[in-house]
Amino acid sequence: MQISAALYNLTEKALMESLDMKAIKVVADMLYPNYDFNKKTGFSHNLSIPRQIAAKQLISDVKKTGMFVKLIQILVEMHTTGYMGKIYPIKNLRDILVRLHDMGLIYDKEKKIFTENQNVRKTKNWGTLSEGEQYLFSFLRLDIAGNTMLLREHPDDVIQETYADFRKIVEDAVDRRNGRIWSWEGDGGLVAFYFSNKNLAATFTGMEIVNRLFQYNLTECRLGKPLGVRIAAHSGLMEYTDNEENLKRSDVIKAIMNIEANHAEPNTLTVSDMIVSVFSTNLMEQFRPVTMADNKIYYKYCLEWEQAE
Repeated sequence: MQISAALYNLTEKALMESLDMKAIKVVADMLYPNYDFNKKTGFSHNLSIPRQIAAKQLISDVKKTGMFVKLIQILVEMHTTGYMGKIYPIKNLRDILVRLHDMGLIYDKEKKIFTENQNVRKTKNWGTLSEGEQYLFSFLRLDIAGNTMLLREHPDDVIQETYADFRKIVEDAVDRRNGRIWSWEGDGGLVAFYFSNKNLAATFTGMEIVNRLFQYNLTECRLGKPLGVRIAAHSGLMEYTDNEENLKRSDVIKAIMNIEANHAEPNTLTVSDMIVSVFSTNLMEQFRPVTMADNKIYYKYCLEWEQAE
């Protein structure tokens, strides 16, 4: 995210005018453990560092490391709930928040972090997650079944139009629940959820896609047979990364790829025990448990025609 020089300068002024040197050190340590102002600024350890210089140095490092949004989160917390029992009124904080809002960032009071207004901007990390830090996510993995055969049987224009229809169905369902598409390969991809009840967000997104595909296959599909999509949901703790190769090395991503490839069926949502742990009784009734060869249980949701009596 591009931060303007004016916003950096305003924040530097807020630090300098609102906090003493001890409090600035607290902020710096929250961002960078064991931050050494003397080493950074070249001041001898027996000399006091003017807070103007300390604020300037901290903002300089924040610029280099992309930690500006996290810095403002810390300042909001110190301003509202305080630190170690003391409130620190931050000058110009309202102006800083207004400028961030104009850039598409909204402060989430529940999680105490900034998140994107997806009507203004939409990125994979919701504008707030940091590379290499651990978070709890819920995921959907989607893949068109028999895609290789479809490519052989249909002209390219039909395939591309079908891919576009499928992508639109997924995007609509994901956007409604503040999810993010982390990777997409035409015939499927990976979707992440982080906010609110992420397990339910992933589940309801998957159920909506199943329902939309059912209608799509009845009225719009141009393939001459139903478009089949395997859908899996799983959740777990992992380090956020923007690198797709590093993403594939994550245990939780390996797990959901395994569920989708080996335990999911076309136009069926298959969810793990991690996902169903938050289900209500009514929601649980929409899924049927299936025991695998290794005695692991997954839970499946699909639409089926009722049998006539």
